[in-house]
Amino acid sequence: MWIVSLFKQKKTLLILFSALIGVFLRFYNLAYFSHMTADESVYTQAVFAMTKGYLPYRDFFVAHPLVYFLIEYPFIGICPSLLMVRSISVLLGFGTMLLVFYIAKNLYSENVTVLATVLFALSSYAIYYNKLATAESAVLFFTTLFLYFFFKYYKGGCEKYLFLCGLFAGVAFITKYSAAFVIVALMLLIALKGLKKLVVFVVFASIVPLVFVSSLFLFGIHGYWYVQTVSFQFIRFSLSLSFKMNELGVYLLWILPLFLMAVPIMFRRKAEEDAVFTVLYVVPFLIMCFGGVLFTHYFLMLTPMLCILAARGLDQYFIKPKWSMKKRVGVLLVLTVFVVHFCFSSSIFLGSVQSEFGVRAKMEVADYIRSITGDDDRIWTTDADIAFFARRLIVAPNSTMWKFQGFYEDVWGFMGTSYVGQFAGYSGGLITLEEIRQALESEKPKVVVIMENKLADRLIWDGISNPAYEEGGLAGYVLSHYDLARDLYDIDIYVLC
Repeated sequence: MWIVSLFKQKKTLLILFSALIGVFLRFYNLAYFSHMTADESVYTQAVFAMTKGYLPYRDFFVAHPLVYFLIEYPFIGICPSLLMVRSISVLLGFGTMLLVFYIAKNLYSENVTVLATVLFALSSYAIYYNKLATAESAVLFFTTLFLYFFFKYYKGGCEKYLFLCGLFAGVAFITKYSAAFVIVALMLLIALKGLKKLVVFVVFASIVPLVFVSSLFLFGIHGYWYVQTVSFQFIRFSLSLSFKMNELGVYLLWILPLFLMAVPIMFRRKAEEDAVFTVLYVVPFLIMCFGGVLFTHYFLMLTPMLCILAARGLDQYFIKPKWSMKKRVGVLLVLTVFVVHFCFSSSIFLGSVQSEFGVRAKMEVADYIRSITGDDDRIWTTDADIAFFARRLIVAPNSTMWKFQGFYEDVWGFMGTSYVGQFAGYSGGLITLEEIRQALESEKPKVVVIMENKLADRLIWDGISNPAYEEGGLAGYVLSHYDLARDLYDIDIYVLC
């Protein structure tokens, strides 16, 4: 008896140790492991504007529904810092880790429960995105939460869990629309239980989105919401096939060990639960692959299913069978692949000296800007993180220029000049240089920040000249209205004359 008890204690300790390591790696070097991504910069600045009393969608650009931003709101209201906003994602990642544990515990053996928790805790892919202040960690958490309630219903048949499943599916959807991919797969499974059950799920899943949309109509901002979060996003649907294939390749490389462990159980399922998890992973995965848009982070919400499938495969094909020499070699090989992969990918989520210097440089620039401006002064920059670090608003949030701030980084800086000509102007989905000049004239921000080595800033400074589109730059305007106050790390800070 004491041997069994000791074995169970070892499993408990392994789960706790792995969870602590997973949390530590998510918090480690959190503020400096990477530059703020375009999404992080824009959304944290947007929530910062919310704390100043501005209205989402009408007064500034928000590309997603509001749940994640409402989660960020009190934290940024207390302390608007990079460490604070990224810590929210770490906590959501930890919450997901607990849900993975309980889902596996309700459906499988102790072995699978331990392995699934460990694999999620130490997944380099999950660790990286759990360190970023984006909506991905929130949609990961809420997607896993409604799946937790689905499996509670699946095992016991208690309808209250189906109600909760639907309710949180609605929350996940208005966290990020891509949650619909998992919801569709879940609806297929619920339909097998009966159309009446499906109707119940759909009704409860509609409650939160209907409340959200009703509030948009109440505040008269539904039109802005539709443009920013729906129609404006079609600019991404023209991504090239090579770009999407590259994103898919990066994802598959990132989750390679998990995928290798999961494939056997996908094709040689041992139980009904294996088939359910396979549907919940494969159906959304295929929808994303054949959709018009594909980014590596889209797959994050599928990670819990993949970890559980990987744990199940590892348990069924390597641990449970008798320990022949062949099986021992197999286990050793799998563990070697996982450890080597983890060590190679760790540089991505642990950071580098260059990354830390880049973040600290922007913080130093932001501190200087804060020293020469007042609380009510606006600044303008294509890097919203500089504005956020300075705790200053980019030009008044009700200006056209601020509404589409995110597309400076997303489209101009990331996708290149070919998109400028194709989508020039509001009707096409991208603000023009002339509109930027008009916004500067009307808003008169106290500070203009130009980054010498950033593509978007070079385009704005020098102008655009390509077969599809030509427009003069803003160098003349800025030099005639602003004085160069300081040059730090190839970042020029111009102050209103």
